[in-house]
Amino acid sequence: MKIEFPLMEPAYIADPTPYWKILRENDPIYWSEKYNFWVVTKYEDVEAFVKDYKTFSSASGPAGGLHQKEEDDANGVGFLPMIQNDPPEHGRLRSLLSRSFTSRRISDLAPSVHSLAKDLVSDLNAKAAAGEPLDFYHDFASPLPVAVIAKLLGIPKDYYEKLAFWNEAMGIGTGGRYSETQRSSATSELTQALREIIELKRIKPEEDMISSLVQIADDDGVKLKPNELLGFCKLLWIAGNETTTNLLSNSALLLQEKPDLVRELIDDKSLIPAFIEEALRHQSPVNGLFRRVTRDYEYKGKLLKENDNVWLLFASANRDTEVFSNPDEFDLRRDPNDHLALGKGIHFCMGHALARLEAEVAFEYLVEFLPKYKLLPEEGLRIPVPVLRGWLKLPMVPA
Repeated sequence: MKIEFPLMEPAYIADPTPYWKILRENDPIYWSEKYNFWVVTKYEDVEAFVKDYKTFSSASGPAGGLHQKEEDDANGVGFLPMIQNDPPEHGRLRSLLSRSFTSRRISDLAPSVHSLAKDLVSDLNAKAAAGEPLDFYHDFASPLPVAVIAKLLGIPKDYYEKLAFWNEAMGIGTGGRYSETQRSSATSELTQALREIIELKRIKPEEDMISSLVQIADDDGVKLKPNELLGFCKLLWIAGNETTTNLLSNSALLLQEKPDLVRELIDDKSLIPAFIEEALRHQSPVNGLFRRVTRDYEYKGKLLKENDNVWLLFASANRDTEVFSNPDEFDLRRDPNDHLALGKGIHFCMGHALARLEAEVAFEYLVEFLPKYKLLPEEGLRIPVPVLRGWLKLPMVPA
């Protein structure tokens, strides 16, 4: 059976789930001749591969198999520590980051997240009253995580005017909306700003993440190297914005399609965390990430060769009928819900608690706000890359 896998086609970008289903049912460990990498779609296999870090290396980066040429990343953000490290280096770096990225630091952000979400909703209402165009991505889903990460890192307000530009221009899939010069400028400006802020925090530390990372040391008293420190700041900035923005946009559209669910959440907001978990499973912000095979490896009759790239489709695994009953249905009370939207194993998302906090707080306000408006996905723009699932434009109008 010949299987179509039109990775960059509009139909696939709009809804890849039918293609994943065909692969799961016919060739769950599929070699794409066209793209020269393996595509893994079933839960059991994705979980097995992501846990076997000795055979499946993260060194080539989350989108490694999609890089056509080395120069594709010439103006990129460069090597990102921890997510592109394998053990034992990965363990050292994750341990250091965990000493700064604590549950206490995240929970202390809750009042700020509430204030930011409330202000963004208020601004949207004011824009609507003034007859100005509204866009859920630009006016809420993107600025909320940007502001939260800026607060977490301790970025001074002097830099805030540039934050939106840096975030948009550097975002995955936004290349067509910005020139190479703009993207390169955003990358170099962010890098220079982070260097300046790091030096500022060395001289005058405060109660923020960068100050903590500057001072933190391992059990032997060894601190982060300058390139590791800078890389961590970039990682927190990028990972903390892109995926949470996608989660907010995808979840908002889910709510619009389910008015009964909206009423249920308004009546009982304690159900919002369960709503976020099922939204993560049903509309995963990250479709999948890449690994590189470190040795010839035979698995279920397939021979994966050393240096082959393997795309682990977490979002497809989250629709596997062998793990989830009626997986294409959104089930607020799904239990258990052991989805893979945030990864698994040693690379399980360290920012999971922050992402959940932001989404849960946001929807405390959005469940009452969104029914007064209508999102217009048909006039929107999806992220035009297959690694992520989200939006770059999501207009809305008063209902």
